[in-house]
Parts: sequence; structure tokens; C-alpha cells
Amino acid sequence: MNSKRKEFLEVNLFWLPIVKEIFYQGKAEAISSQNKLGEFDILPKHTNFITLIFNSLSIITPDKKKVTYQFKRGVLETTKNKVNIFLGL
Repeated sequence: MNSKRKEFLEVNLFWLPIVKEIFYQGKAEAISSQNKLGEFDILPKHTNFITLIFNSLSIITPDKKKVTYQFKRGVLETTKNKVNIFLGL
């Protein structure tokens, strides 16, 4: 019996200038946003990545809910299945 454990992203989302309050913290199956090259997705095991993001960000939770944030610009950084997002820059 092959028991594969599903991997998730660990997400922390901050909305500046209030860095002390986390607006979303938890697991995610995927994150979608856009940068100057277009739309992109972050999935588990994504390569290390940092980018400026614009307009919107969607988080797909493990129970398949879609959480969407609208903003002007932000920064997204991911490394080893951990994603930090800073909006409102």
C-alpha cells in the first residue's frame, strides 16, 4: 500500500503598514497572482522565488475555498513550501 501524504504550502500574509497583524496564516494548496510577466501559480515544491505582485492574490485552502485579496502592489516570497506575502507597499 502506497501512502502518499499531500503536501501544502505554509502561508503568512501581511498587509502593510500593520506588520504585526497577520491577515492570513495557514496551509494552502495553491496561490495565484500576477507580476509584470503575467499570471502565475505557486504550488507545493515550487522553486525558491521572489517577485513584485499586482492587483490580486488568491489562496486555495486545503478544503478548496478560494480566498481573494485586492490590492495595488505587494511582494511574494517562497522558499521550501513557505510563502510570505506583503501587500499594500
